Formats: sequence, C-alpha cells, structure tokens
Amino acid sequence: MIQLSAKAIGDGMRLKNDEIQIEVMPAEGGRIASLRCAGSGLEFLMQPHRPMRLTHASRDAGFIDGAVAGIEECMPTVSRCVVDGETIPDHGDLWQLAWDVTATSEDAVSLQAQCFSRPLRYEKTIRLVGAVVRVESRIVNVGAAPARFLYAAHPLLAVDAGDRIVLPEECAELALHSSLKERVGVDRSRIAWPLVEGVDLSLLGDVYARTAEMLYTDRLREGWCGLYRARHAQGIAVRFDTAELGYMGLWICCGGWPDEPPFQYAFAPEPATSPCGSLAQAVEQGLAETLQPGESFRFAIEYRVSPSNLDLQGFARFAAG
Repeated sequence: MIQLSAKAIGDGMRLKNDEIQIEVMPAEGGRIASLRCAGSGLEFLMQPHRPMRLTHASRDAGFIDGAVAGIEECMPTVSRCVVDGETIPDHGDLWQLAWDVTATSEDAVSLQAQCFSRPLRYEKTIRLVGAVVRVESRIVNVGAAPARFLYAAHPLLAVDAGDRIVLPEECAELALHSSLKERVGVDRSRIAWPLVEGVDLSLLGDVYARTAEMLYTDRLREGWCGLYRARHAQGIAVRFDTAELGYMGLWICCGGWPDEPPFQYAFAPEPATSPCGSLAQAVEQGLAETLQPGESFRFAIEYRVSPSNLDLQGFARFAAG
C-alpha cells in the first residue's frame, strides 16, 4: 500500500510490505530516501546531515548542495566535465530535478525526469518484491541527434565501524580512481583487493578515520556487491545484469569528504555503464553509451535486504545469490 507522508522538503511517497519499507522523494531528484527492514528496524541508507541547499537546476550546481543521501541516479556524468563544448554538471542533471510521478500501484511507483544538459529522458519504476527493492530504468533519447552519456547508480549506504564489503572473487584487482592523500596509491593506478599497503579496504573504519577511496572494477562477469552490517548481523546486496551495466564503482568514505563538516560516512556500490569518473573520460576511452534519436537503453538494479542473524560467511552466500 502506498501512503503519502510529509517530509521536511517536498512530499514523500512511502511503499511498504511485510518485509521492507521505503520512502521516495520525487521533488528531491526522485531519490529513494529510506530503506528499512520491517523486522529488525535497520535503516540501510545514509540520511541527510542537513536540508537541500539547491534552489534551482544549473550546469554549475555542486552535488554537495543536494540531499547527498539515499539512492540517486548519476547521468549523463558523475564528475563535472565539458563534452561537445557543453558543460555537464557535477553528478549529472537528475539529482537536481523534481521528478514527475507517472503511475502508482500497491507495490510500485513510476517516475520520470528530463535532463537539461543532454536530450535524454530517464524513466524508472521502483517496485517492492518481498525483501527486494527493484529499480527498473529506461533512458530515452528524445532529441534529433545522437546523444552520449554515462550512467552510474549512486546508493549511499549507511555504515558502522567493523562493517564489511563483499565482492565477487573476480575482483582481486581494481582500478584506483582516487585515494585521499594517496593513502593506498596514486590516482589511476591498479591495486589489489582487499589488502593493499597494509590496509584492508573491505573493512569499514570509523567516521574519524578521514579516509576516502574511489575504485572501479574491470568488466564484470558477476553483477553483485554486498555490505554486511556486522553489529546488526544483517546486510544488503546490490545485484544487476552485467550485460546491461558492465562495471561497478566503489566509493568508500569514512569522513574523508567534504573538506568541512559534516563529514560523509557511507559506502556506495555504483553499477555503471563504464569505469569512468566523467562522461569526458568515457568519451576519451571509447566507453560512453550512445543513443540514436528515439532509441532507448534499459536496465534494472535490485537492492536485496538479507535475513537477520547471519554471520559474515552466511551473508556472503546470500549476496552472491
């Protein structure tokens, strides 16, 4: 059953069943603001430290002025860049926009938004299936010329010290996009996973660690990642089809961003169309997606809440499916 609930900024939509409950904020970039287990009460998404400061959509907008919380969509870029002589804003267009709600049902809500830096429309249906949040997406070129883009999901998951990141065995080596103060290596180098420079990157530190790493996988055969909430003996798995989204970014932030408080404390597993931080980089490497006029690109991502009372090994089996 869908229930309307008043939020501090904009109106939220609440979907719930016997296993999970979510809140969706159409006015705040169409983001999923909350994902909570009905049985344990555990909240899996990072919550905002302050209200949105963004007053209007702009090519010059900074992501830090948004909600910076929950599950959002980055398109047509992640980092701000210039492509074809046009500026594409930080973390893309979609987080800045109020989305239109196009349909609702007992277990789903459908939304859409029109990009302003590219002639692209993003449509998604958020559906509850047991303990799974399934986000079915469609990107459409509504323009008269080919349009290039990069897509990355942006789920900021809540963390505690001692939580564990679980990846497929094929992820024994990753591309390091950035590491604050080069803690585990220089930008755009290759590093081992999870142990590098005496650091276990799969183990979350506390918010006072002031660390931040952004990594990318190679082309994946298995599309999944898990976050085990050790203190709660429960976790969340992100699953996707690698034929649609072939890569995954990993943002691990223990107080290392931004430069001034409040500091972020989160893990973001980011299924993506390319292992690039910006559309400009994807174009340069020949990894940008291109849609012809009227053409569309479809994919789905699932956020699966595990049963309670699992040890790490049990959760790893759950995450791998």
